[in-house]
Amino acid sequence: MRNALMFLALALTGCNGTSPEVYSLVVSHFSLPDSCYTSGMQPSTVVTTTPPGLIQVSVYDGPDNTAFLDVEKGGGSIDMGAAPNVNVNGVFTGKKVDKGWQFASDSVTKQTLPGNNVVTATTHAEIVFERFANTFKGTVALSSSSNCVGNQCPGANPSCSVSAIDVQGTRIAVQYERAP
Repeated sequence: MRNALMFLALALTGCNGTSPEVYSLVVSHFSLPDSCYTSGMQPSTVVTTTPPGLIQVSVYDGPDNTAFLDVEKGGGSIDMGAAPNVNVNGVFTGKKVDKGWQFASDSVTKQTLPGNNVVTATTHAEIVFERFANTFKGTVALSSSSNCVGNQCPGANPSCSVSAIDVQGTRIAVQYERAP
């Protein structure tokens, strides 16, 4: 009877009976397209930054073939040129897709400026990779835009989008849940 209860507890914890899974991800260097800048072209002085480095995430299974990715270390704010920065922090929601699992985080912030101008900044970060593999390749996509409504808005409403950024990773731990 005890073995049957343990099997049932493992079956209810999610995919493969594991949760959470810990992954280390390395994002490849990428350049922003000209459209990310107010002038429509790269600035004359370009500061080259290295990729965000090693990012450590935990993945927790949810109901109905969903999962949650929690950025534990190495996240941060990604410079998107003249558009709002994209934050790669906190919890991403995930779902199963053709090429693995897609985890996404969206943010919308509104700020009222003098003269009752309202600036809305919208950002999106997406990470796709195959779970349950010891090593893997995947992709990252980032986008951001801003919009201003009012009589005294600045001239440009910048937007920026970058996709197909390579990410490589390693599953470094799987923590099995214990039955009570």
